[in-house]
Amino acid sequence: MNLIHIALAGTSIVLVSLAGFARTNDGSVVDQWFDSYGDLSWEDEKAHLDNFAIALQHDPDSIGYMIVYAGRRACVGEAKDRALRAKKYVVETRGIQASRIKWIDGGYREELTTILQPAPRGASELRASPTLKPSEVQIIKNCKPKSAKPRKRGS
Repeated sequence: MNLIHIALAGTSIVLVSLAGFARTNDGSVVDQWFDSYGDLSWEDEKAHLDNFAIALQHDPDSIGYMIVYAGRRACVGEAKDRALRAKKYVVETRGIQASRIKWIDGGYREELTTILQPAPRGASELRASPTLKPSEVQIIKNCKPKSAKPRKRGS
């Protein structure tokens, strides 16, 4: 019974989210995000990506945008690395065609932020809206990147 409730809740979220964006007269997408999240564990991030993939599966003609913003303190290439990891998961694990996923390095915001947005094919391409200038950001050169790879036992 609990699994049925979870499935229905997930489906409801997808349907409400899909209804939350529409084309305007000029073909652009209304500025209302399907999903956004901050610095999460990989397991939690995959749950967001799963919902995103489900939305894309329900509308096979849509394009999925991933806009990733590094935070005020960021590793070199952090936004790009996270976007590529997310795209790889959606493509390889969830079976979405790579050509349907567009990732954008959004620049910088106060906190690490990922925005997921399905959009109708042919709509104006989504654009990033950073809130910090690169000069306002502390770039950490020797970061240990977060990885989706499982850890070896005993190490």
